[in-house]
Amino acid sequence: MSLTLPAQTLRGVAIDLRRLNYTPTSWQGLLSTHSEAIRLQLEPLLVEMVREGAHPRLMALLLDRLADAQEALQTERNAWSFVWSGPDPLHAKTADTFATVDQLIGEARCSLLIATYNIGLTSEFRALFASIADRLANGQLNRVDLFFHPKQIEDRLGADPLATISAWFNRDVWPWPAKPHAYVDSRLITGSAERCYQHAKIVIADATTPEAKAIVTSANFSETAQRHNFEAGWLTKSVPRVQEIQRQFSMAVDQGLFLPLEFAA
Repeated sequence: MSLTLPAQTLRGVAIDLRRLNYTPTSWQGLLSTHSEAIRLQLEPLLVEMVREGAHPRLMALLLDRLADAQEALQTERNAWSFVWSGPDPLHAKTADTFATVDQLIGEARCSLLIATYNIGLTSEFRALFASIADRLANGQLNRVDLFFHPKQIEDRLGADPLATISAWFNRDVWPWPAKPHAYVDSRLITGSAERCYQHAKIVIADATTPEAKAIVTSANFSETAQRHNFEAGWLTKSVPRVQEIQRQFSMAVDQGLFLPLEFAA
């Protein structure tokens, strides 16, 4: 039997059950203050538990545990919200990708992780990077990790791809003194024939804190993706989920799947 009752209702019935010093032969009295919909769900369950020899206190314990599960499920559901890029009319009912990313970055208090395929180099995104660099320099952020694919120069990496990417990144993407920990897919450096590189699009803020948040999206960290394309994603405030994503990148670095740029701080 599947119960769809709110946790508060289950706990209320559990309280009533604990007041009993006998096992009823009928549940009409105990459930009389509840709606018919509630009675139709609970009465068959209570009857079945009596048939199996359960005492009212044991039945109350079960309902409390069911309430715990309902609350945990609702907390997880509340921790996710849909995020969308595209024409303005649809934003009346959904959060905007760029606004969500901008707020998430602006509210970060200790750390950021940004993963993208293509890096946007428009003035708006360069200003965003400049603000992050300034906060790094001033100690307002302790650490920034950036995972990306050097799409703009992928066909001219030369004999020393890591040095080429590092120089380009330092000159054209992040010219400010305070540098992030920047990484590229190791297959770019080893000369793999596979054309399947870093393609995740994620922003994580404050992963190690109770305020951890992350957006997982189809949108690159670029103006085209976040302002104009149709892109979809989810923002989560579930700390375990955020930390799970963060660990995945940490393990990939530890296993050499991503390599740091030569000047990374």
